[in-house]
Amino acid sequence: MNADRLFTLVGMTDTDNDVIDAIKVNGGSIDALSPKKLKELTIDFVQLNDLGVALAFTPKEFFARNYRDPIGSGPYAMSGVFYYPNGAAKVSAYLGSIPFATGSVGSREEALAAFGQPQETEEEDGDVYWDIWMKDGRQVKVDYNDELAVKTVLVSFPMKD
Repeated sequence: MNADRLFTLVGMTDTDNDVIDAIKVNGGSIDALSPKKLKELTIDFVQLNDLGVALAFTPKEFFARNYRDPIGSGPYAMSGVFYYPNGAAKVSAYLGSIPFATGSVGSREEALAAFGQPQETEEEDGDVYWDIWMKDGRQVKVDYNDELAVKTVLVSFPMKD
């Protein structure tokens, strides 16, 4: 599976073969998840640093309460995929296609061109921190740095009301 399609696994659990295989083929291991972190923080990540991607997992009960019922029987549900188009400390730049975009998404200008008018923006005193769009039932959240370069693109399900 291509890294740009990892978001299609959001909602599946850590014991699903599709999730395990996709992580393995992209250079990671599901064994990187820490039951202690998942219990204490309700989130942990499988880091695919060389690829520029991080996969977020939450306890199945937490996922069901906040998003929807997960698919699968594992104890942890994949809750989101973080893409790093400009890289970060210890994380290579993600060079693949950003989900739901046809072009590059390295700046706010490119995010607006790719996704259109945001449904929600966090802005204070003219500084933009993030934008959110809904695409095909998924939430796309883009976080920016002070220069409006993209820090991360998160693809997840929207939280329940």
